[in-house]
Amino acid sequence: MHITWVKAGKIIGFPLLLLFIISVMVLPWAIISAASPGQDGYPRSIVDGTGTEVIISKPPERVFEISTGLTAKTMFIFGDIEKIVGKGGNALGASKTEYTYHGKTYSTESYPIEAILSPEIRDVPYSGYGWPPNYETIANTDPDIIIVSTRSWSREGGDAERKAIETMRQLGVPVVVLNEVGAYDQDETKVVYKEIELLGEIFDKEDQAQDIIALLEEQVQFVKDRTKDIPEDEKRTFLYAGISTRVPGLGGGISYVTGADQLESILIEDLINAKNAFRGKGRQIMSPEQIIALDPDVILLPTAQGVHTPDELYYDERFTALQDLRAIRERNVYGLPLIAYRTERLSFPVTLMVEAKAIYPERFEDVNVGEWVDEYHRKLYGVDEETIHEIKKRLCLEWMDDAGY
Repeated sequence: MHITWVKAGKIIGFPLLLLFIISVMVLPWAIISAASPGQDGYPRSIVDGTGTEVIISKPPERVFEISTGLTAKTMFIFGDIEKIVGKGGNALGASKTEYTYHGKTYSTESYPIEAILSPEIRDVPYSGYGWPPNYETIANTDPDIIIVSTRSWSREGGDAERKAIETMRQLGVPVVVLNEVGAYDQDETKVVYKEIELLGEIFDKEDQAQDIIALLEEQVQFVKDRTKDIPEDEKRTFLYAGISTRVPGLGGGISYVTGADQLESILIEDLINAKNAFRGKGRQIMSPEQIIALDPDVILLPTAQGVHTPDELYYDERFTALQDLRAIRERNVYGLPLIAYRTERLSFPVTLMVEAKAIYPERFEDVNVGEWVDEYHRKLYGVDEETIHEIKKRLCLEWMDDAGY
């Protein structure tokens, strides 16, 4: 801006000067007003999991969420799940599962937990699993906020996720990313807690978010208190073995085995105080000879590639070469809850308790895990007994009630 002075001392550009003074006085207040909460708590400024400041101008009413379950389940607890107008990440359709545990066959056709809790969201528009999502699907739902969790099966560097997030930000609505993209070397319990805290900020439900976190922390501490005094030389060893039907025949391999640097192993070692028998990195396909050489005390069977149970290792001819394995001879093989995409979020205490009793049964002898699971979901979701039973079916844990586990 240019201001012109004349000889007589008159200011030719006075109107411009006045405009400048007013703008200097008013602009800071406008900025403060745009970012300072009003009576309803909005607009509000949030620093998301990527360190990006996001301004949410009004209470979210139309939410497009991309996650593997955490966001919708937390929104259900908040009483806000009906605000979801579209979804990406895990699909919400029903899936049929059949498995045999302790000689009994179980069959279930069930929806993901969030779709059990709220059947109304089963038919919302779906942008797909993986990256990038379908941007047209997202835009067509006319969201006033997009909430993203990038925790996924692949656990890759995050380049595809970052590119997709930048594209979504160009849609002109706030995009809140709940976690640091591509970072899988952190305390995963704290990552979950932070995601819940951010959701509490978004929906002005900070107190309820802290209640959820307190419940999760309570379960973690219960396990840690019972195993914290185990000396190093008395720690039991476990093998986290993904016995996918696709593995046999791949280079002589018989099972995927998870290394000590993976999140699943880190949680067990840190919280249950056990030791991974396989000290390598990543997920590797191993031969029967390699697994027998590891000689774990306990074998844990994850379900991300399908539900596989001890009965398969005990009786299926595919695993004849493993029958001399001590964990099989002593019947110390345990199936874990059905958790899709290797991202457990609010269900991680359930898996933790199953693992803890499997590895140290004498320290959890007084815990009926089947009843414990029901009580945990009762406290977490506040739902009726029929819904609690449906959640247990979805997790493929009905066997616990029959086995008295």
